[in-house]
Amino acid sequence: MNLTRTNKISWGRTAVAIMGIVTLIKVWVGPITIPQEAMAQIPDSGKQRILLLEQAKRTNQLLTEIKKILSQDTLKVQWEGADKPGTDN
Repeated sequence: MNLTRTNKISWGRTAVAIMGIVTLIKVWVGPITIPQEAMAQIPDSGKQRILLLEQAKRTNQLLTEIKKILSQDTLKVQWEGADKPGTDN
């Protein structure tokens, strides 16, 4: 009976020693990571320029339409006060 208890203790000590050694090696080496592939793409500068030019053309078109409306049409403006009447600011 004494032999099996000693045998169990030695197995336990061996397991703890192995886990300690593995932990020390892992701490020494550092985290083991698998390098991942780059998920981002290289920006296409030509396509970016084309999109920027299209947006600039659309902005210029809208500004031309606003200029035409402001120069040709009459706008009716109605003033509404944001403050209560009779108060001094």
